Amino acid sequence: METTPSGWMVIDRARGVLTRTYKFSKGGTAMTFVARMGDGRLMVVSPPTGLDEAAYAELAPFGEVGALVANNGFHYLGQAAWRARFPAARSFAPAQAVARIDKKSKVKLSFEPMAALAELTGADVGVRDVPDTKRGEAWCWAKTERGHAWYASDVLANMPKAPPFPIGLLFKWSNSAPGYKVFGLAMKLIVKDPKATLRLLAEDLEAHPVTTMVPAHGDVLAHASLAADTRALVTGR
Repeated sequence: METTPSGWMVIDRARGVLTRTYKFSKGGTAMTFVARMGDGRLMVVSPPTGLDEAAYAELAPFGEVGALVANNGFHYLGQAAWRARFPAARSFAPAQAVARIDKKSKVKLSFEPMAALAELTGADVGVRDVPDTKRGEAWCWAKTERGHAWYASDVLANMPKAPPFPIGLLFKWSNSAPGYKVFGLAMKLIVKDPKATLRLLAEDLEAHPVTTMVPAHGDVLAHASLAADTRALVTGR
């Protein structure tokens, strides 16, 4: 993988698969995930806030932006800026995410259902709209030269350390950090049945074995035993 001067990590240049970290409120960081869909345009999941012109310019050669995805009710902060910049792009979100976004967003945002996104992605890019959630949740994967690059959304995390006290106590109690973990704290807020969600994730991982993992929060992983490690993390065995 290579990192561009403005901070994009290129997972697969030929297939248009990239990621990058961005900052949001109170010093938090999140990850975005980009993949080229079957129609040749880019899907941008959790569009980042605060990008400069150089970052947009470095993304442009990979394709036109066609889809902007809020993967759950928390990852919508870049939607307004990206819509203004790419007015032809369509925005998508899980149904259960929309109510929270409507409540929290300072600007009115409308979204198409995730089923409509599935019509665009093509055979090499997949998106899972997780059923029966509190705040919506969706993970995705993209075929690359090495295997499958995954965006685990807020189900898995790989934070090098927990946030400072007192929030850090919640991460400790839920075993959410440090290291590669099921993001237990987020799961309590987002999904209704964590065990069922992990079973569904395990099925998708089995069908699309991971070689690069992009968690919504934390560092990217791409080591040799990643698929086995992730399977053990998700299934507990």
